[in-house]
Amino acid sequence: MRSAFFKIIVPLIALMVSLTANAQNKWAGGGMYYPGFLFAHTDDARNLEEHIKGFELSVARINNQDKYWSRFYKNAQIGYDFIYIDLGKPKLSGKVYAVGANFQFRIAGKGKNYLALRLGTGVGYITRKFDFYNNRQNMAIGSNWNGNIQLGLIYQTKISSRVTFKSGLGLTHYSNGSVRTPNLGINMPSLFLGLQVGFGNVKAKNIDTTKSFKPTTKRHEVLINYGYKEKFVSNPRQFNIVSMGYRWLHQITPVRRWYLGADLVWDPTHPYSHFLSTSNPRVGIDNSTELGVLIGHRYDIGRFAMLTDVGFYLLNPYQTKYFTYQRIGFRYELNKNWFLNGTLKVHFGTADYFEWGIGYKFKRFKK
Repeated sequence: MRSAFFKIIVPLIALMVSLTANAQNKWAGGGMYYPGFLFAHTDDARNLEEHIKGFELSVARINNQDKYWSRFYKNAQIGYDFIYIDLGKPKLSGKVYAVGANFQFRIAGKGKNYLALRLGTGVGYITRKFDFYNNRQNMAIGSNWNGNIQLGLIYQTKISSRVTFKSGLGLTHYSNGSVRTPNLGINMPSLFLGLQVGFGNVKAKNIDTTKSFKPTTKRHEVLINYGYKEKFVSNPRQFNIVSMGYRWLHQITPVRRWYLGADLVWDPTHPYSHFLSTSNPRVGIDNSTELGVLIGHRYDIGRFAMLTDVGFYLLNPYQTKYFTYQRIGFRYELNKNWFLNGTLKVHFGTADYFEWGIGYKFKRFKK
């Protein structure tokens, strides 16, 4: 697989270098090699642990000076990628074929050498999933199609005016958000090693701030979310989850915010997780309602935003979940008041469910 990687990447880079004549490039293409490890975050997935290897082919817009947000994200790149990963156990976990998008920007350093943060998402097809008759040992993945979230720290070094060497560390997560069971998900820490070559000339443009969408400075948000998940492997059952939330925001920069909030959630799976010997336990508001408080952070990129939360349960029926939860996801600003929300809720690396919703922003509470 490694030889195939170099057979693809080296000619691609040579071609892009030959087509590039201007150091001020708008786009870049390249690839990265992923040596890493599939890490089992639960005992049920211990048998999947193995060294992994894969590669990424990508194209990225590396010059975004015509965007309002580019003045706040230094050396920002918006990338689109294809990812292949060999999970190390062909009959048990198979391989991953994925497509996605990522956003990268400088967080330290300057000039030709700097450290960047990379945030990515996408969808991947995993060739080997749980099957009750043919692959019962794979308790991590219950469906072929899974969502992808990737975090990385990338160190970039300019080799020439057009060629950049990339290296770093990253974590890639795949899960289906409990749409199908089992769904422990897989987590893969890995190295990033690769090259990026610029192409496509660009001319400087003034930022048209009158047309650019700027996130509002409103300090309060309310939202409602819907989630869906499946439980039990031998006799799957489907459940609907509804939640309401509040967020109080504090602006750090025009594109970064901290926020505090609370979640009120109705999750009818709690009685089923507690009364395991009862096939149809009583489900009510008193034994299925969660209450949590959270702290979060958000990056805004035009109408899109990337958010992460860490929450703590004040009310957790039967203590069927960990005392804390985490959330990572995206949102899209419809206008100055309304937004759409899509996040993955997890408990220490184990996906609970995807949630989708709508929210409203306002300046202050009426007296």
